Amino acid sequence: MASELVTNAYLYSSGPYSLRLRDAGRSRIRLSVRDTGPHIPAPFRWDAGTPEELAERGRGLYLVTLHVDCWGTYPMRDGLSGQGRMVLWAECAAKA
Repeated sequence: MASELVTNAYLYSSGPYSLRLRDAGRSRIRLSVRDTGPHIPAPFRWDAGTPEELAERGRGLYLVTLHVDCWGTYPMRDGLSGQGRMVLWAECAAKA
């Protein structure tokens, strides 16, 4: 999950990005990536549908959504520069 979220930030944002891992309680972990991308990736929109089996793009985040318990994205405003930012996150049970 972390690799896919960070790769997406690398490919689709032009500025800095960061990965955050945190305890989400009840033996759960949340991964989130903050980046400067202006658009929410297609698989994180409700109307995206299933990507084609041999598609070279769009399958990674779709696979993340299949293997996590919950996921989402939200826009942020950077208080210092006013630059648009967003956070993509995914949460699942932590494995021992």
